[in-house]
Amino acid sequence: MPKLLFARPLDDQERAALGQVMTGDNETLKQRSLIVLLSSEERYRVPEIAPMVGLHVDKVRKWVIRFNKYGLKGLQPPRRKPGPRGKFDPDMRTRILEVASTPPRQLGQLRTSWTLDSLRDYLISSNTIDDISRESLRQILLQGKVNWQRYRSRSTDVSRWLQDWKGARQS
Repeated sequence: MPKLLFARPLDDQERAALGQVMTGDNETLKQRSLIVLLSSEERYRVPEIAPMVGLHVDKVRKWVIRFNKYGLKGLQPPRRKPGPRGKFDPDMRTRILEVASTPPRQLGQLRTSWTLDSLRDYLISSNTIDDISRESLRQILLQGKVNWQRYRSRSTDVSRWLQDWKGARQS
């Protein structure tokens, strides 16, 4: 017959701390505290606790084991840095933002505004970067608050020609 698993007996300080968590706002910690209280104080078995708290038996077992091993700290979520580490250092990001902020015509490009593909192609062909995905480029530009499509510059001649043409059409 398998050995029954229960949370170890609580001391007064742990009991008070779990009671305080139960009155808090963090639903995840409340659920984990409830698991420990039901297991330790009420002697409910893991399969009985699982439907009460809406978790799989394996998850309930995990939290009981973590509490038994680490105490109250075992109920805390692990500290993790969000997402993968950046592939581009701050200097590279700054250079990308500078290029994206420069009108394409000033860099010898035959276009009036950047697209993600044209900006990516320019960065790679000018040896600014080895490779970058469109999504990574878009994220860098968004984080840097750079609108890569804002430069729709026209020479004064072009502006005058367009005005003349529009005026001639309306006559």
